Amino acid sequence: MIVVLAAACGDGGGGDGGGTSDAQLPPTGAAQVRAWIEAGHYLDWRCEPAGHDARDPSPHGRNRICNNDAITAGSGDFPLGAAAVKELLDSSDNIIGHAVYRKDAAGAGGAGWYWYEDVNGDVVADGAGTAGVPRDVCADCHSHAERDFVFTIVP
Repeated sequence: MIVVLAAACGDGGGGDGGGTSDAQLPPTGAAQVRAWIEAGHYLDWRCEPAGHDARDPSPHGRNRICNNDAITAGSGDFPLGAAAVKELLDSSDNIIGHAVYRKDAAGAGGAGWYWYEDVNGDVVADGAGTAGVPRDVCADCHSHAERDFVFTIVP
């Protein structure tokens, strides 16, 4: 079963610069997120088998989505620590960036998620969904998901 997920956006203003990080929980802050991605932690999550064209309403283009153990089928809000990584792909399925989000606060809507995105080496999103691009673009788009700001659940 695949339900559609959209991954990350932000304001480039930087996250909290830290946060607990392990294989199931990406850190916050651009430098920390990039290092975590480069270590390949998310590659052990549940990932779609191959890249595909964006699903409506995603603006991300070709992509492949990976969910951590906290994003599972069911109903209701996801627990703290729920996270996803979207590999952003070119037409040959080479990775050109990543979009990441993780749930940091219960009952806070889009403001309760951390949003990050880099494309071709440029950070275009990095921050909580409380202001700027994380609120106005990321959280706004994800607010249309059927369940707690997550469009795709990878079985």
